[in-house]
Amino acid sequence: MPEPAPPPRNATDPSRAGRASALPYEEVTEPGYPSSYTAGLRIETTGDGAVLTGTCPRCHCTTVYTWTRSVVRAAPRAGRAGGAGRGVVPVPVLCVCMTEHPGRPGDEEGCGAYWNILLERERR
Repeated sequence: MPEPAPPPRNATDPSRAGRASALPYEEVTEPGYPSSYTAGLRIETTGDGAVLTGTCPRCHCTTVYTWTRSVVRAAPRAGRAGGAGRGVVPVPVLCVCMTEHPGRPGDEEGCGAYWNILLERERR
């Protein structure tokens, strides 16, 4: 007997924006969220971070998360060439989908899911 199909992902359906979902808002994380999120993740680097476009592993809505390395840019330290070099940067990510989730506080976005991923720094 074949396994049941997973719930449909909403990776390209912008019509969900502003629509209600039966999935309630809940601040929660699960061990599988990072790997689910990074499968198909699109990364656009910016001057001080990245724009991460992917599918929330909890509500399956498209979420566009903007991450910046710093809020206030500091002068480069000795031996640091503006953040260049190899390494991995831990990035906390939140679902910020446009879908309405019951019980979501007025000052929040998304379904409440959060997770951490690792981004490799670009060489310059």
